Amino acid sequence: MPNLIHIVYVSFSRNQLSELELDELLSEIRPKNLAKGVTGLLLYNDEIFIQVIEGESDTIHDLYNRLQKDKRHTNIVKILEERIDQRSFPNWSMGYQKLSKEDSKDLPGFTDVMSSNDIRERLKQSSQAIVDLIVKFMKYT
Repeated sequence: MPNLIHIVYVSFSRNQLSELELDELLSEIRPKNLAKGVTGLLLYNDEIFIQVIEGESDTIHDLYNRLQKDKRHTNIVKILEERIDQRSFPNWSMGYQKLSKEDSKDLPGFTDVMSSNDIRERLKQSSQAIVDLIVKFMKYT
């Protein structure tokens, strides 16, 4: 039986990314993820990323360690890391959706965790809210 885990984290882009830059980023990471057996979801909203990466434990830990050193984003906060029995995104080398603030407001169950003055603490306390957001995102998109 595979030793699967997922990690959910939030980070901040160093710069506002254009649609073209996001497409280029996805074009770069999807083949790498496919080759390494990494699946997941990337949400982007006004310079803020929420990402789920899932796969073999060693592979995901290695990837997360590389992501922490990636200069394209900063202030990485790990929300959740846990073992999983099966993948939530088995066919997605990296599912992606750009959400505007207006789009986010229409997503059932959305809470703007990014508006807090103490964002790190609020995010750590909001792991279930993040998971719920992702589940609702999958259901409604």
